[in-house]
Amino acid sequence: MKTYKLGTTGDRIVTVKKCGEDHIVTIRVKDDEKKSIELSPKRWATFRQNVDNITTSANAMATGDEGIKLWQHIGGGHYVSVTLGYQCVDFRKWFQPYGSKRGVALRFDEWSDLCTLVATINTTYPSLGSALPCYYNDDHMNQVGWLNCTECHPFLDNLSQMPTVKTI
Repeated sequence: MKTYKLGTTGDRIVTVKKCGEDHIVTIRVKDDEKKSIELSPKRWATFRQNVDNITTSANAMATGDEGIKLWQHIGGGHYVSVTLGYQCVDFRKWFQPYGSKRGVALRFDEWSDLCTLVATINTTYPSLGSALPCYYNDDHMNQVGWLNCTECHPFLDNLSQMPTVKTI
């Protein structure tokens, strides 16, 4: 397991550990397992694809833009948000119907360190660097396959919960 420190205080860390055949990226508060988020290879890939968008929002927030409200889905019940009133980039795992008690918030200097670390992790762990988001899979080539994906639709148990459209 490899550990990387984020920011000047070092109280936020990133670990990469082997879990079966895959590597899992964990972002957490140093001495608090509950304040953490785990990213599977598919979630890591989705996160990687959205780093620039998240950074744009974080930079706008840091410079005083008051119109920022980003809520980026990165797979499963996992979201990254940048929201007015909170000077951080927040990683959360949401549960239905209860909300979230699991996640970690990164200060902007820690976010910057994580952005720099993405390339290092991708190079050090080729399986993470070459991972693709779930929506690149063949089962997403039709609407039913996409709707049945628990990464894309974590709170939709099956298609029977979808509202039906009636024509008049």
